[in-house]
Amino acid sequence: MINKIVLIGAGNVSTHFGKAFMNAGKKVMQVFSRTERSARELAGKLNCPYTTSLENLLPGADLYMIAVTDSAIDEISKNISLDNPLVAHTSGSTDIKVLENKNIRPAVFYPLQTFSKDTEVNFNEVPLFLEAVNNKDHEKLKNLAGSISSKVYSIDSKQRVMLHIAAVFASNFTNHMLYIADDLLKKNKMSFDILQPLITETVKKAGLIGPFKAQTGPAVRNDKYILELHSDILSAFGDYRKFYNFITNSIISKHCKKREG
Repeated sequence: MINKIVLIGAGNVSTHFGKAFMNAGKKVMQVFSRTERSARELAGKLNCPYTTSLENLLPGADLYMIAVTDSAIDEISKNISLDNPLVAHTSGSTDIKVLENKNIRPAVFYPLQTFSKDTEVNFNEVPLFLEAVNNKDHEKLKNLAGSISSKVYSIDSKQRVMLHIAAVFASNFTNHMLYIADDLLKKNKMSFDILQPLITETVKKAGLIGPFKAQTGPAVRNDKYILELHSDILSAFGDYRKFYNFITNSIISKHCKKREG
């Protein structure tokens, strides 16, 4: 069983994992961050010691979880000077191979969720995606994941990177579209709250019948008059017109192909 954990990184992901592990009765032994303030703040929340040096990582943990920027995973893992520890990174797009050949047992513990330090998340509903080189380690990670989430899956690195790309479209890009909508409303003295019922129903319907069938609007109808009207109005808003036209053409292309097929 994995009961003792060292968190390497003190950002959003480590913060939420740390809280989830504590709530599941696990012990966070230590927090590492190169930034002392971040390490100290998270360690204070988790009631554990912290360090800013990888040389001072505590030995004896059942899992060393790397939750840092993707570009830092390789360097961090190279500098873990412990005796064959179980090390898992939390990245969506970084191959498990980045942890191989370094006197550690490589694994991945990827949460499919958007995290902010000050926003609470129901971890029981967060999908966790696991990968490990060693079957015994995989079972240990599966037990740990099951202690904090009801949605646990095993996928390989190739599947995971495609999942991450899909998540960028579904979450990050969608949120940017919401920002554009908010900006357009503000510039016309209206509140973003007006859109909340529409946003909620759109997401609900996509979940019920699938995004393709749920698609509505002037693009799916290929209503050229409305599309040209919108595009002309958005000519005063820089890149927004480009986004509108590009997405419109994509919707028309996909739905026309479906009808023709």
